[in-house]
Amino acid sequence: MAETGHSVRAADVLADVLAEVRERVDRREALGEAQVAVLEAAVTIVRAGQPGFEVMPVERSELVREALGAVRAATVATGVALTYAHQTARVLA
Repeated sequence: MAETGHSVRAADVLADVLAEVRERVDRREALGEAQVAVLEAAVTIVRAGQPGFEVMPVERSELVREALGAVRAATVATGVALTYAHQTARVLA
């Protein structure tokens, strides 16, 4: 039972951080989008991992699918941010 409480608290803390980041970053930029996507994945995967009867198997499957989508989005956005950073560094060099 202690693990369940820990998972719920962790998901809540991550959700709070995600809300704050959403308010502060510019998602029009790839790096901002990557930051949000990584946190979305973290919130979702922690919720999916809640033990016991907190999450039904069908819901868990959907949460894991959503987390995978967020990780893919983060990967693409991070790649774009890296490319932009390299191009900017070349221009400034």
